[in-house]
This record gives sequence, structure tokens and C-alpha cells, in this order.
Amino acid sequence: MRMFLVMALGLVCTVSIKAQTFTMGKKCSALLEEANTLLNSQSYSEALAKLDEFSGNCKTKDAKELGSISKAEAYNALGQYDRAIKEADAALKVSKNKSLGGHFQKGIALQGLGDISGSKAELDKVIELTEMNQNTKERANNYALMARIYNRQLNEQDTALMYLDKAIEMDPENTSFLLQKGDMALFHNQYLDAYDAYDQALENGHDPLEVYISRSNVGLKMVENKYGTNKAQELKKSMTAEEKNTLCSDIGKALELGWVNMSMDMFSALVCN
Repeated sequence: MRMFLVMALGLVCTVSIKAQTFTMGKKCSALLEEANTLLNSQSYSEALAKLDEFSGNCKTKDAKELGSISKAEAYNALGQYDRAIKEADAALKVSKNKSLGGHFQKGIALQGLGDISGSKAELDKVIELTEMNQNTKERANNYALMARIYNRQLNEQDTALMYLDKAIEMDPENTSFLLQKGDMALFHNQYLDAYDAYDQALENGHDPLEVYISRSNVGLKMVENKYGTNKAQELKKSMTAEEKNTLCSDIGKALELGWVNMSMDMFSALVCN
């Protein structure tokens, strides 16, 4: 059944997809980013809690759709397919049945329940939406969406990277794709590749705050995995001078640029000063 979904998703990506552009306030964007970070780290219960906070504070049409899509993804990862379908249906309702993420997540949930024909119908709907659009930037956005689904939910990194590179080629001015490429590498513990992608995003004009937050996350995950601890004092004793300098420099730059993160403030005070 999983092979069917992978093949069907591959078929979807051979044609252009109608893109969706979402707008919301900074507070809501920050909450959603926190939830997505938790999804990336496979902390699904924590992600759902953060998404409940997001839904409680963010009431626009876009927020409702995005919140439901992310909740559906978390429930799919937990194998709670009925709940995933409920959230996917909510996204489809608010978007008048045009939510690509809603159709994708519903297709994954139905596939998980063994409903192959239902899953195929959802993917056919994506194809239908796809064929309605010829906008290059919008197609690029959706190749990036496909990369995210392949990487995070289907664990197909090579295919995900192929589609993300296609998005970058189609819309090189969209530096968020480079940030996504770094996030993908970080997800697979490919730290040098992550640094390279983030640095390229910075060189191409991406928001420095986002880049240095991302670089901080790479450095922290790298040393935590290397030394088998997330305790600041133990890391301070274990890290090499080069590791400490790189991590502390990135955290310091992010904090100077306005990163509000109490844990990183404390880490910096304990380790970097």
C-alpha cells in the first residue's frame, strides 16, 4: 500500500500544482514555525499541543487551514488516521476543497487505513488542481511542498531533494527553499550540508535572523548527538574550542538580531561567557 502512495505522489509531481500563498501575523507565524520545528523533530504530541495554542490564537482562514493540515500530519505520523482525516477535512472545508495539503494528508490517512481507492481519489484531486495553473513561482512552491512530504512523511530523501532542487531552479529568488534544504539536511543529521545551505541562503539575501537561528539549531543538535547529552554544563566541558566558538557565535548573532529564546539565553550565559 505504501508503494502505491509513493508512485501516486510521483505522478502528481510530474505536472504543475496550483500553489497557495498564506499570510498571517508575526505571532501566528512564529507559533506555526515552532509547531513545524516539533514536527521536524518527530515530537508529535508536543507539536499537537503547540498547534492547539496556534488554533486558539490564530483565527484567519489561512491559519485555520494551515493548523488543520499540520495537525493532520501529526496524527498521520501517530497512526491516528481517523483524526487525521477529520483535520484534513477541516482544511478542505475552509479552502472550499482547494487545499493541497488537505488532500495530501487525507490521501496519506486513507492509505494508512487501507482505502486505496479513496487515497487515489484524493491524489487525483491534486492532479486536477495542478493542471489549472501555469505560474512558475507557484509551481516552485509546490515542488517544495512535495519535497517536504517526501522527506518528512515518506522518508524519501533523494526524491525530496530532487523536487526541492527543482523548486530552487525554477525560482532562485525564493531563498526560503535554501533554508528548507538546510532543514532537510539537519533532519538527516547531515550537518555540513545543512550549514552550506543556510550559508547560501544568507549569501543570497535571506533574513539573517532566520539563518542564524537555523545555524544555532544545527550546531546544538550536532554536539548533543556527538556527546550524548543536552545538558549545558556537560557540553561546555566536552565541546572542542572550534565547536564552542561556532555555536556560541551563531547563538550570539541570533540573539543580537532579536531571537527571543529563554533556553538559548541561558545556554549562552552558561556556556559562551
